[in-house]
Amino acid sequence: MVRFANCFIICSLSIIPACGTNEQPPSQNPSSIATTPKREQFGEFSFEVPTGWSRNTPDRSKTKSLILLGGTRWTNSKGMIKVDVGSPAFPTVRETAKRFAQSLNGQVLPDAIDLDGERGVKVTSSSTNMAKPREVIIVYRNGKVYLLMAAAGEGVEVSNALEHVRSTWKWGA
Repeated sequence: MVRFANCFIICSLSIIPACGTNEQPPSQNPSSIATTPKREQFGEFSFEVPTGWSRNTPDRSKTKSLILLGGTRWTNSKGMIKVDVGSPAFPTVRETAKRFAQSLNGQVLPDAIDLDGERGVKVTSSSTNMAKPREVIIVYRNGKVYLLMAAAGEGVEVSNALEHVRSTWKWGA
């Protein structure tokens, strides 16, 4: 099974689907579940963690934030939103989005999406498990690609939580 945390490797030449491993992120503190939206800093950006979601420690250096819904690890959670940061594999954000859409059997939405003043592109898929993202927001900024990815099990809604993250996103420490 391909695991979401290892679903994509971003390198300077291409985006390649990767096989899953048995790596597991460390457990989170259950008392960290947001009872109201809470602003959290993740290095060079911050956003409000939506109500009911909790911050978790990422298991990979490219993953700058990892928040979960209803679990202590991504493998036992109902939903997950993570932000990966790396070097762009393609010259434009739209080309990166097209490649993601192809790998997910998804679609690139036609309208640009704003992430605190940076223009990005959104990809959606029909994924109903944690192995592949259901929604991806892709933004290029200062020579880096930012991938905001949301995944969830069947019947679990993550669009509103991802939109909350997007709308409360702020660049800067």
